[in-house]
Amino acid sequence: MNWDAIGAVGEWAGAIVVIATLFYLATQVKQSQKMEKAVAQRDLLQRVADWNQRLNCAETFDDFTLGLRDYSNASVTVQRCVNAYVAEFVFITEAALNMRQDGFFSDGTWDGIEGGALALVRTPGGRQWWDYAQHFIGHEIVQHINQRLGETADDAPDFLDILPTFRKRLAELDAQAGHK
Repeated sequence: MNWDAIGAVGEWAGAIVVIATLFYLATQVKQSQKMEKAVAQRDLLQRVADWNQRLNCAETFDDFTLGLRDYSNASVTVQRCVNAYVAEFVFITEAALNMRQDGFFSDGTWDGIEGGALALVRTPGGRQWWDYAQHFIGHEIVQHINQRLGETADDAPDFLDILPTFRKRLAELDAQAGHK
């Protein structure tokens, strides 16, 4: 047998193995990236769910609701509550924006998170808070939210309109204040 022929067959076999290995590795990398994206999206959605659960179970719900109606004239306790909850949601939205730009988010997931942030800062109190807060939040999310606020109709529902709970609770709090 010719040693040159055996060497050529070996080189061809080696090349095929290398190509097959590269295809296998590429498949593994794609699968790993999909899993990473799914985990990242799930983790951020869990942050939103945790935020919502804390808000709706907290004794601060009334303060939050009152602060969304009027932040500037609210007590420090109400302002602190709004600061905590709205800032957290804006930071979640900032993370989601960055992840979306990196291809980690579907449009539907992004639309929900972005819509929540816009609805918060579109409330009267949220807008008052935003006038202060945008000076300490990352400039990319500030630019994005400001652009989107400019594109949103003035009569679009805000966070207080998302569920009847908020307006109903405001009416109850107003009635209680009138009876004292």
